[in-house]
Amino acid sequence: MKLRHGVFASLAAALVVGVASTHVRLRNPSNGAELFWETPSSIGIVISSLGSDDLSPGEHEPALRLAIEAWNRASGTTAQLVENTASGARTRTDWQTDSLHLIYFDETNSSGYFPQGSATVAITPVQFFSNGRIADADILFNGAGHTFTTSGELGAFDVQDVAAHELGHLLGLDHSGVAGGTMYPYVSTNIIGHRSLAQDDESGVRTNAPDAAAPTSTITGTVRRQADLAVVAGAHVVARDAEGRNVGATLSNTDGSFALRGLDGGDYSLFATPLDAPVSAGNMGGGRVIQTNFQPLDALAVSVGTGSSASVGDLWVGADSPVSLGRSYDDFPLRAVRGSASAHVLHGASFGSSASLASSDPSVTLSNISWSGTNTVSFVVHVPADEPLGHVDLELRNGGFSLLAGAIEITPADPVIDTVSPAQGALAGGTALVLGGSGFRPGAAVVIGDELYLDGAVGGCTVVDASTITLVTRATVHSGPRDVVVIDESGVEGRASAGFAFVDAPQIDGVFPTAGSDMGGTVVKLRGAGLIAPLIVRIDGVVQRDVEILSSGLLRFVTEPGFAGGPAVLEVEDGDGDVASAAFVYVPQADPVIASLSPSSGPSAGGTAFSLHGASLPSDAVILFGADPDTGAGGTPAVGVTWVDAQTLLAVSPSGPAGDATITVQDPSTGQASVLTAGFTFELGSVDSGGGGGGGGGGGCGSVVGAPPMDWGQRLSAAGWIPALALLLALAQARRRGANA
Repeated sequence: MKLRHGVFASLAAALVVGVASTHVRLRNPSNGAELFWETPSSIGIVISSLGSDDLSPGEHEPALRLAIEAWNRASGTTAQLVENTASGARTRTDWQTDSLHLIYFDETNSSGYFPQGSATVAITPVQFFSNGRIADADILFNGAGHTFTTSGELGAFDVQDVAAHELGHLLGLDHSGVAGGTMYPYVSTNIIGHRSLAQDDESGVRTNAPDAAAPTSTITGTVRRQADLAVVAGAHVVARDAEGRNVGATLSNTDGSFALRGLDGGDYSLFATPLDAPVSAGNMGGGRVIQTNFQPLDALAVSVGTGSSASVGDLWVGADSPVSLGRSYDDFPLRAVRGSASAHVLHGASFGSSASLASSDPSVTLSNISWSGTNTVSFVVHVPADEPLGHVDLELRNGGFSLLAGAIEITPADPVIDTVSPAQGALAGGTALVLGGSGFRPGAAVVIGDELYLDGAVGGCTVVDASTITLVTRATVHSGPRDVVVIDESGVEGRASAGFAFVDAPQIDGVFPTAGSDMGGTVVKLRGAGLIAPLIVRIDGVVQRDVEILSSGLLRFVTEPGFAGGPAVLEVEDGDGDVASAAFVYVPQADPVIASLSPSSGPSAGGTAFSLHGASLPSDAVILFGADPDTGAGGTPAVGVTWVDAQTLLAVSPSGPAGDATITVQDPSTGQASVLTAGFTFELGSVDSGGGGGGGGGGGCGSVVGAPPMDWGQRLSAAGWIPALALLLALAQARRRGANA
């Protein structure tokens, strides 16, 4: 099934959106003003949390964010779509409001744009002022009339594919005649090729919001007829680079002039073709004259320097020809995978056994070309394994000439996910996942349920190599199995169906200490997730009776007696019978006990000699200051620990931050440990005053307690940093002026 996209709409009837003059931008047809955003570097976008009736809650969000990311990756432009994630904005439905640029699934045709039987899949209403400045733009999906998917469901439209197209309209672009481009006006339920931008799309957004720091090039000229020198309006002017790749296209104006902007400097071939199929005048915005009764101009060479402009003068086209390649019911782009062969069928007019079909890139070859009558051709595309990604034109010659711009898209092979380890994790998140497979490329994204993980982003994923991706799951409220999907920047994907399950079962992340006396009585802290009453804790099947749930991620219990050896199995079972397990070791000796430190305070600089009193203190004990009392992690070891007997240890305190410090004694040979909370106090600013003076002799000590040291902000403020900074800046500017003189 193939249906036509809604192009755009104006909420004010007098403001009918038209076509622009380069890479087919939107414009105000009443005065020719091209549409633009006043601040393109921060165009606010709100993804409605309501989603689609066809999808699980939140499932639409990663697809829409990936579509946003595709446009934000475009180079040479300042345009950036910035998502507003405030919950108050995400629950709104008043998309007509100028300050709210909403992506919304209209499930009941509340907008009025989708009457029963409407072929429109999605629409982007746009409001703008007479000078072209956009006041509001929103994206509405026709949820009332069509089905949407993020998992390739048959007969449903891919959310990311559709959204990428509509975001182009929101950015100010009209439809494109480049068949493989994101702004191509047709969408099919079995195509996802519009997820990634073609070079034509990227050149378009470069033109709408150019980046002065990355200057681009322009090619200008005029399309004329050879027969009578008349200008041709609405001719489709196509540019191809030296490697035979499509880089952009535009339409000529009513005076025949055109300007291809947003190009890189280099050598190009230009073509002028009629916009008659598969994209035609009916696909474009109103207010434009499009003439198609001419034969395409074959290649005209032109070179342009980076950041400069080149004029080709007149492009001469001949008399009309019936030869035509490509129809709206063909599926574009035609996907061709690197290192493989793929079969395709296209339709058109005036084919024949003497016709020829060729790719614009000589390294991308065609074979098994078979003509069926005058309107159908089948063929096989062969792509070398090292072929760059991008779009390739097709050329049909049969007396006349027809160019199908950007018809073939060269893509990588689909990523393959072989393993997801572990296969489940807690709803609270925090599970470290490793995906194993093949075809993982830098820039890939991972989608698990309603969460998106971008390569290299904070809280995202890491593409370690072509066979490994790592990530840490985020919290979610949606339990159960979820597909794990790796999506390449080109839009192709690999999927592990139900590859990971979010469970609200208990999860154990750590146990401290990991060993205790076989006589019982060891205080154990257990960290994890889903630790919610009612819970049962067992060690080797013995129920531990003294259990205290401190939070959903932490519980405390005191061990019952057990059998030395092991390790024993420590289990946590919730009220649903779900069980998490870890290891614990019983040892045939008493646990160490800390009773006190003497002295129990000293300067934060360290150096206080102290004695630690307790029971069952091991001869190789390690004393830690400031270790985490729940995990045993961290802390600074005491210096010069000396074992006197099982009740006494001597040592010297390390340095530490002012305040109370937890003291931990660990037995490194068994894993047993004892914790004394706030066992020692580091005193800020304590100093030794040295010996006393005077005839009586006798020593003494004293202390000087000062104010806490200032942080950097306080220091700058106290020093009058604002005038100082102004002076430094003035001096720096003076130096620069002197250097440039």
